Amino acid sequence: MRRDIGQALIALLVCASLLGCNSVATTHVVPAGVLYHGFSLVDPNAERVVDDAYVLINDGKIAAVGTGEWKGPAPERSVDMTGHYALPGLIDGHAHITSGPHSVEVVDGDPLISIPSVDAITRHNAAVALAFGITTVRNPGGDPAANARYDAQIRTGALLGPEALHAGAVIQPPPFGGTAFAYPRSETEWNAEARRQADMGMRYFKLYSGLDADELKQGIQAAHRNGLKAIAHLDTISWTQAARLGIDGLEHTLPTSSDLLEPKQRATYLAERGADARYLFRWFELADFDGPLIQEMLVVLAQRRVVVSTTLGVNELTYNSDRLDSVLPPEDRAYFHPANLEALLSFLPRMSEEDHRKARAAMPKVLDFARRLHAAGVPILVGTDGNGGGPAYSRELQLHLRAGIRDWDVLRLATSDAADALGIGNRTGRIAEGMEADIVFFGSNPLGDPAGLREVTLVLTDGKAGTPEQILGSVDFESRTASIVRR
Repeated sequence: MRRDIGQALIALLVCASLLGCNSVATTHVVPAGVLYHGFSLVDPNAERVVDDAYVLINDGKIAAVGTGEWKGPAPERSVDMTGHYALPGLIDGHAHITSGPHSVEVVDGDPLISIPSVDAITRHNAAVALAFGITTVRNPGGDPAANARYDAQIRTGALLGPEALHAGAVIQPPPFGGTAFAYPRSETEWNAEARRQADMGMRYFKLYSGLDADELKQGIQAAHRNGLKAIAHLDTISWTQAARLGIDGLEHTLPTSSDLLEPKQRATYLAERGADARYLFRWFELADFDGPLIQEMLVVLAQRRVVVSTTLGVNELTYNSDRLDSVLPPEDRAYFHPANLEALLSFLPRMSEEDHRKARAAMPKVLDFARRLHAAGVPILVGTDGNGGGPAYSRELQLHLRAGIRDWDVLRLATSDAADALGIGNRTGRIAEGMEADIVFFGSNPLGDPAGLREVTLVLTDGKAGTPEQILGSVDFESRTASIVRR
């Protein structure tokens, strides 16, 4: 992230705006506001970079956008952004922003896995996400009370962070428990849990891999009866079956059901599969992407508009857990809250040296699968499966580029396509007059090189402006994380 921010940026107050993306100024009279000018506007929808652009922000919305000299009424304030590049606010489609560290304890003689929410950690997560230009996240599961508290604090300004669209307690059998998990046992309980989460402001109902097909069906129906979208992280149940049951979204590029393998490969997979982590890459070794089962799956997902959160970094991190510095260098670890980092490192799967070698060899096939999803018209959400944004976000976009997805398409996945997939494309994710003032300025052009997304110089969210230093300073970031880089 760039630190040599110009004097004009340092002087910014807390009032600002976002950009909309027309190439000429509107001619009607607009109210005075804050004018940002002189920057290059990166427009993924029109697939163009517009130089010498300006945007006028008023009352948290985009009032005008254009190029050249501003001809309207004198703004309240004018900020010269020459040399900077602008995108709509970025969207992390899989960010556990309210999650603290995983923990395991023994309760009444039985193990209990829980993910408690801790307000101080949530505050840290939110600041890091926003400092990296993430203005919206979808949080796919967590304590609904903590999620509701997050939303309230964002609304009042008590917390600096992105807007969040949440799933509440994840539906999963024991040994998972605590406030971040629930396990209904009857239709009445399913309905009650979905209703509880909806009443607390949740948007999604998260169904997990320990459920059987009947439970998955009950969960989908309970979600829809209560106005929630049903999303799922699946394992033994195939994505095709889930789509036909009515699932709205699927999490991770891990379609590890044997039902998606052709008969011979299926028999091999089932005979080999044990309790270890080998299945996370073995499925890709055996899968026939051109075979009828996966081709059928792609058609069904596209037709039913099932949104897939690809989280390719999960595969990369798992396959390289024996050499973490190659995918999670010390300077990137500094952006984790120390407690969450410690939990992450302890929960990474352990594999033999030979299995790690095979897993890394399977990564190109993982990327090819993501490319095929996109090419088939399956809606994709870019997500980190972290606590929101951070350095992992630019790496996630780099993986999608490596998969063979076009650079402009990748930027749309991070902005307008994500907003559409989340049902908020009418108010954010695009550069247009009347949209919410969510925008990020960068020190270099991120097109074709997502590493540029780390060079954030200014973030606007609903018109409020802050530099990364100002945002991270709100949680005393430097003193909390300085020791991590030295580990």
